[in-house]
Parts: sequence; C-alpha cells; structure tokens
Amino acid sequence: MLTVSLAGLRAIEALATHGSMTAAASALGYTPSAISQQIARLGRDVHQPLVEQQGGRTTLTVAGRILAESASRIVIELESMSAELQAQTETVTGTLRIAAFPTAARGVIPAAMRELCLAWPELEPRLIEADSHRAVELVARGTVDLGVAHDWLAIPLALPDGLQARHLGNDFSDVLAHHTHPLADRASVELDELADESWLYEPGSVAHDFLLNTYRRSPHPDRFTHIVSEYASQIEMVGAGLGLALVPRMGRGTLPPTVRALTVKAPPLRRIYGVWRTPTGRRPALSAALGVLEATCARLEQER
Repeated sequence: MLTVSLAGLRAIEALATHGSMTAAASALGYTPSAISQQIARLGRDVHQPLVEQQGGRTTLTVAGRILAESASRIVIELESMSAELQAQTETVTGTLRIAAFPTAARGVIPAAMRELCLAWPELEPRLIEADSHRAVELVARGTVDLGVAHDWLAIPLALPDGLQARHLGNDFSDVLAHHTHPLADRASVELDELADESWLYEPGSVAHDFLLNTYRRSPHPDRFTHIVSEYASQIEMVGAGLGLALVPRMGRGTLPPTVRALTVKAPPLRRIYGVWRTPTGRRPALSAALGVLEATCARLEQER
C-alpha cells in the first residue's frame, strides 16, 4: 500500500503553484530547506524522483507534476475526514493555519491569537500575512485553513466554489491628508469633493478598486500618482504632502502631526470575513477561531 506524507503533498503543490522552493516556503511558512526535505521524503514514499535541477532552478519531474496535480484534492479530502473526526471529539487541537490581510494581521490577529492560545493550549495557530485576494486563494488551494479577507460595499467578496465565509465585523476608512490641505480642518468631507486630487495607491488592491469605482464617471489621467503598497508608507507620504490616501482605521495606529484623518460622509466601509473550505467547516478549531475573531473585531470596532 502506498503511504505518502501530507506535508510532502502540501510542499509539492506549493512548489508547482509558486515556481520555486523559496516562494513555496514563503507561502507555507517554512524554510526552503524544510520544503526540500518534505519533497524528498515524498519522493522516497513513491520511490521516484519528484524534482530535478535545470539551469539552476528546481523543476518538477513527470512524477512530480502528477503528484502536484492531485495533491490539492487529496489534502482537502484528508482535511474533510480529519474535520469530521475532530467534530466527534469536540476538541480544539492541532495546527490552524491562518492567512490574513496586513491591517488585520496587525490590528486583529495578535489579540485573537493570544485569546485562542490561552483558551485552548493544545491549539497551535500559525499566521501567513497576505493581501485579501491572496488570502482567499491560499484557502482555496488548501495552503491555509482559514483566511481573513475583506471587501467594500460597492465591491462584494467573490468566493471560488467550495469556500464559505462568515461576516466578522466592519472597518471604516478615512481620507488622510496633509495638515495644510484646504479641507484638513473640516469635520467631514464627501469623496466627490476630492475628485480632482492625487491619490497614493496599491495597484490591484481592494482600496484601489474602490477608488476606481467611485471616480469612474470623472476620469482624471493624473489621479493616481505614487504606487505605495504599505499603508504605513502611504501615511508617511501623505505626511510629506505628496497626495491623499484612503486608509482603514483597523491597525492604523497613531498618525503623525502632519497628517489629518478626514471623516467621510457615508464613509467607505470594509466588511471583514473569515473564509474556509466547506469540508472543514465542522472542525472545532475553525469554529473556535471564527468565534474569537468575531468577538475581537466587535471589541476593536467599539474602541475605534
């Protein structure tokens, strides 16, 4: 009977998806050496070489590609079986891999993980920081067990087949402006008033999509100026007077004295979700994590 390593299946699927040992290791939260060892062990299990070196790159052999194509389906089936078994015992144990977008990783996950570890010492939560779209993708691929993702009211969350989501809470966004901006001392503003302004942005982000949707009827060739992925960097750029930024309150921290947060009338609202694969929905650890995350979001929303 063929016996294969589950960690090896995850590793070879990640290598096929991401194209290199380094990228696969980053996605799974391991070192490249650990990924290489897991794939080597899988190769011994099936008695065939699964990788080879070509031009300094690690590529899959024919056998490796066959395993990689089946790995995601096999892992999900095993997880479904494991979830059913754990549901019978009602125990919150094991490793729970969570992917969360950066502001949630900073503003929600630390408090939630601490509570999970205190309440269930046999549970080992592990975090991978990834943008919202990527977090959902990692759940769909079986790389993580739970994704923390978000959407905007105007741009609903789209889930691949086989995934489910639970609304965990909401997060409002403000427009950040330099303290010398003509509207900096206003109690509130409307986005229409900022139609001719220059914005800092991250291409492909949900915030960028929201701004594109907001201003779709008033095209402006110079609207989006500096490409800045990190909100912390956007805040520093705003503080230097280099544009406006749409920044959520979650995980934002204290603003520098040169930056003003302008409350928006009918403010942009991000909805925060927990996302998981349907077959794992009965796993007690997943239910526990969703409950703690929802309670943490509610508490932080009141504090903001």
